[in-house]
Order: sequence, then C-alpha cells, then structure tokens
Amino acid sequence: MVVVGHPIRFNTLGILDTYADLHVHSAWSDGANSIAEIVQEARLKNLRIIAITDHVRRESTYFPDYCAEIRKMGSSDLPILVGFEAKIRDFQGDLDVSSEVRRRSDIQIGSVHRFPLGRKLLSPKDLGKHICQEVELELSIAAIRRQQMGILGHPGGMSIKAFGEFPMEFFREITAECSRNDIVFELNSTYHASIYGDLHPMLKEYNPYVTFGSDAHTLEDIGKWSTILSKRGGS
Repeated sequence: MVVVGHPIRFNTLGILDTYADLHVHSAWSDGANSIAEIVQEARLKNLRIIAITDHVRRESTYFPDYCAEIRKMGSSDLPILVGFEAKIRDFQGDLDVSSEVRRRSDIQIGSVHRFPLGRKLLSPKDLGKHICQEVELELSIAAIRRQQMGILGHPGGMSIKAFGEFPMEFFREITAECSRNDIVFELNSTYHASIYGDLHPMLKEYNPYVTFGSDAHTLEDIGKWSTILSKRGGS
C-alpha cells in the first residue's frame, strides 16, 4: 500500500525531495498552530508538499470538519494532503482508526505509541529498555504486514524517545519488511536526524519507499529535513 502524494524509493531521492513534510500536527489534535499558520510556515520554508496528520482514534468525531478545512487550503503551488496518525493498537497490526477515516485520507500513518499488553496500555518506561525495544519491533512488523497504513511513522521512535536508542539490527528488520510490503519508511527528523548516517546504508541496501516527516507540533520544527540534508550535501 503506497501512500498517495510523495513516496519515492530511497535510491532515487534528490535534494528537492527533502523539501517536504508529511507528518505535521495542528491544533485539531495536540499541535500548537492552526492549519493556516502551518501552511504559511511551509510556504516560507519553500516546501513542495505537506500533509496534516493529526492524531485520530476509532471514536474520533472531528475528522469530517478537519478534512474540509484542509481541502480548502490546498493550492497548485503547495499541495496539502489530508492525513492522520493512528497508534498501532495490537500485535495483529490493527490501527486505532475507523475504516471511513482511512478511506477519506490521502495519507495514513501508523505509529507505535503506547504498548498494548493485556487490557492495559503501557508507556515505554513501564517496560524497561530491552523489552520496550522488542515490543516496538514486533508491533512495527505486525503493522507493516497488516497493511492498514501507507507509512510506518517514526520507526523506533518510542524507544529512542525513552531510552535514547533503538538497535540497528531492529531497524534493518523493519527496513527490509517495509521494502517487501511496499510500506513507506518514514524518515522523521525528530527521531532520526542524529542517526541518519547509520540508517543510510541499510536504506540504500533495501531501497524502501520513504517519506520525510517532522512530527512537528510547533512551526519551528516544520520541514527540518531540507536544512539537515542540505548541510550534508544531499540525501
């Protein structure tokens, strides 16, 4: 399932492809800014495409109005995709989102957030580093194979946020599985900027579809990959 909009195989990336941000949160969920403010910031940063991807759950009711507002903001000079980010809710790889929201979205991000164990949702700190990393890997692989999403959001991100690392061999498994299933591996500046040099060889080897996202909740973080990778001289 390849996402509509801007997926590209890693080995065909050019520097202009980094002028994109397909993971941005607005005030419709837990972001600080309106969609209009986000669009203005994207234009100031010369982005070529963005996606608004607010958090949804199966019981969320705001999506129709949210979708309508985004559709009104799109233009030929800056395509704006309607999307969502939903948590991976179980070890079968199901997302916590309705089929209707999935159908109406241009872009679907599934991410590991809290960890489903029994009837509880636990935080990474509840599990400890090694169990957290193992569980994050298994949830990620399950969601890739289940294919209710187009993009795996911030791979390894919860372990990185809580413990500062996610094993490179686990990234290798996820990258290979994304490539086999045509699920997009999200390069997320919030979580991956400091380890991009380590991710690069395996992304080059397996050549998955990739997108560039920031997980931005404020204007400052929007579109960071263009700056990060231009300093490296390209992708």
